[in-house]
Amino acid sequence: MKQVKADTVVSAENAVRDTKNWLAVFKTEYDVPDEAVKILHQKLDQISDNMRGLKCTPKGADADSIRPVSNALRDLKSWLATFAQEYKLPAEAVKVLHENMDKIGQRLALIECK
Repeated sequence: MKQVKADTVVSAENAVRDTKNWLAVFKTEYDVPDEAVKILHQKLDQISDNMRGLKCTPKGADADSIRPVSNALRDLKSWLATFAQEYKLPAEAVKVLHENMDKIGQRLALIECK
């Protein structure tokens, strides 16, 4: 049975960690309320938690184990639209948030099996 290549998962986890670390700067720079940052952290934690369940099949990464991760990322990106309106975030802030989420998605797409 194939195993998930650890370095590819670590890369995706690092993207999540970097985004979480960046939220401190984001909060200060755009004066984002604590509650909103807390929700962002929770949603990023959900993505990290779901990554722990990634598995491989003889053909490669198991789609059923990837789905919860991609769904959590999609839900986070959808929530960002509501978040941006509710907290009246500048367009630049929303763009940067989406770029960070896209970076996580790109790293997830690179997860491999060995």
